[in-house]
Amino acid sequence: MKSFWKRPANWFRWHRWLGYLIGLQLLAWIAGGLFFAIVPFQTAIKGKDLVAKPEAIFIQDWHLALQKLPTEHGRLLALQSVQVPQGTALRLQFENKTLLLDQRGSQLASPNQAQIETFARQAYRGGGDLVQAKLLTQVPTQLGMVKELAGRPNVWQVKFKDEQNTRLYFDGKTGEFITVRTDAWVWYDFFWRLHVMDYAEGEDFNNTLLRVATIFAMLMMVTGIVLSVRNLLRGRF
Repeated sequence: MKSFWKRPANWFRWHRWLGYLIGLQLLAWIAGGLFFAIVPFQTAIKGKDLVAKPEAIFIQDWHLALQKLPTEHGRLLALQSVQVPQGTALRLQFENKTLLLDQRGSQLASPNQAQIETFARQAYRGGGDLVQAKLLTQVPTQLGMVKELAGRPNVWQVKFKDEQNTRLYFDGKTGEFITVRTDAWVWYDFFWRLHVMDYAEGEDFNNTLLRVATIFAMLMMVTGIVLSVRNLLRGRF
C-alpha cells in the first residue's frame, strides 16, 4: 500500500480522473466568477439606470375617501400608496381582504394594454423604443433554466429595443411595477445557478451536489500539489 502512494503515476492517474469528473464544473466556476467580476452589478444586472418609478401625486382632500371605507371586510390593518397606470392609488389591507382604490375611494379595474404602455414609457429611462407589451400567463424560461420572475404568473411584459433588450414587468391585475430584467441579468442568473449547482431555483448554495463537487475539486488540487512538489524536488521544472 505504501508503494502505491509513492508512485507518481498513481497520483497522476487520480489527478487525471478527478479532472474528468470535476473539470467542467471548475470551468463553470471560473467563467461565472469572471462574469461576476467584470459586469457591473447595479447598472447592467439590476438595471438601476433603466427604470425609475413615477412620483406619487395626491389630489386635494384625498384622505376624505377614507371616511367611507367598506366595513364588511373587518378592521383596516394597513394603508399604502402605490403607483399604478391610473395614477397614485391606495392599497388597503383589511382583516379579510385587500382592496386597491383610487384616491376618491372607487375600486380600480385591471389596466389595459394602452395604459400599461404609457406607464412603462414613464418608468423607462433608457434610450430604446417600446417594441411590445404583452400579458403573459407565464414568463418563458430562458437558457433552459432561468426564470425571470421565479414562476410568477399573470404579468405584463413590456419590451424595449436597446442594447440590453430591457424588459419591464407589471402585475397583470393591478398594473404595479414589479421589476426590470435585461439579457445581462439572464446570464448572471444562469452562471449563478451553475456556480451554486442549484439548477432549479438557484437559491440553495448548501446542497449535496455542491458539497460533493467541492470535495472532488479539493482532492484534484491536493493531487496536483503533490505532483508539483515531487517534480520541484526532483528538479523537473
